Amino acid sequence: MQSPWQAPTSDTLPASQTVRLASGQTMQVWLPGGSLLVCHAPSARILQAPQWICDQLVEQRSDLGDGQAMGIEHAGWVEITAPQGGEVLCLQPQAPSWPESLLAACKRLLQWRQRAAPAGR
Repeated sequence: MQSPWQAPTSDTLPASQTVRLASGQTMQVWLPGGSLLVCHAPSARILQAPQWICDQLVEQRSDLGDGQAMGIEHAGWVEITAPQGGEVLCLQPQAPSWPESLLAACKRLLQWRQRAAPAGR
């Protein structure tokens, strides 16, 4: 059983979820970085997870209208408020397929080898 104080693992998160909110309701949802939020409400306020930047705790707030979307920069608990009620669709980032991961690893290896090679070679 997972502790409520730990972030959910990627295998326990659904690929997408719909957050349904009554008028004035607020809900917190844990989302990984790279997630996409799509508003299906007259308006929604999004408060991203706080993060430290140059010794200051910063919280990014965004207002979305019906049909607007936004990306979540970093993982954490995201607070969603719908003053008039509605839905917000939360889409998780897709993991790359194994061929894409292998190709990316090969490219990184080649770049590392080029940097590590002696200047005369």
